[in-house]
Amino acid sequence: MAEISRRDLVLLLVGLDKNGHAADTVGGITRLQKFLFLLEKEAGLTPKGNGFEFQAYKAGPYSSKLYDDLEFLENLDLLWSEVEGEMTEAEATEVDMLDFDDLINGDDGDQAKTADSYEERKYSITDDGKKRIEELIHSGEFEPVAEAVRKIKSKFGNHSLNDLLYYVYTKFPEMTTESEIKEKVLRQRRRSI
Repeated sequence: MAEISRRDLVLLLVGLDKNGHAADTVGGITRLQKFLFLLEKEAGLTPKGNGFEFQAYKAGPYSSKLYDDLEFLENLDLLWSEVEGEMTEAEATEVDMLDFDDLINGDDGDQAKTADSYEERKYSITDDGKKRIEELIHSGEFEPVAEAVRKIKSKFGNHSLNDLLYYVYTKFPEMTTESEIKEKVLRQRRRSI
């Protein structure tokens, strides 16, 4: 399979639906995190370099690199995000991780959380982002990557966040050792996966 950058993979993940057509949106950072994790674990797709380097954290598999990539793609006007509603508990635990990272990296932690820190964002592809996706797909080199994205989104794209978390937590328990929501997720019955 062709090696793809993290940012191009994120762009494909947000911008392709399960049929390979332009996607409307992808909602929530936790859903993106888990899709990328499943691309790595179930489709064997790790972006070039060190990939996302997932670690077990408050809401299961987590990579702080995704936040940097999303911001970078927004700054290049390849995607945009907007507030969709209040964050789920899983989303909020990942925002809290960012504050923890700031403390580790020497920030004094005095920054107050803003109201929008706890709002769920949905991500959409811009016209420039669609052009970049078309370039990636039409090159032919990344068709296997696009196919892996389609398979993951086909399998998990219509599931609730709770069902997605349940699947990840039961299939990859080693990534739940630090989870603050593990018992709540596992108490819920699997409905559709």
